[in-house]
Amino acid sequence: MPHDKKNEMLLSLLNRINAAVRTALPGEEKGCCVNCPYRFDPMLSRVEAWAYTGFKPGTLAVWDCNRRYDLQPIKFGNAVRYRLSSLNRFADERMRPE
Repeated sequence: MPHDKKNEMLLSLLNRINAAVRTALPGEEKGCCVNCPYRFDPMLSRVEAWAYTGFKPGTLAVWDCNRRYDLQPIKFGNAVRYRLSSLNRFADERMRPE
């Protein structure tokens, strides 16, 4: 995908995250708390995950198929989504101390 498409997708993702943070708590009337782990954990498509992590969608697909890394993909028919927290955990596990 062209570099402009990646930037466009990343801006779209950041706007979606910003809008979710500014909205009221989902399920507030059901007693959901501010510290609820699922309050803000958006699911990203492979293209959005590419914009967020820099790994191409094809690379993510191969990793899922070969189970090289446990990105915990969520599959809905042919659609695949990744939780933002799973991608952050994946990155945190691979950070090297300076």
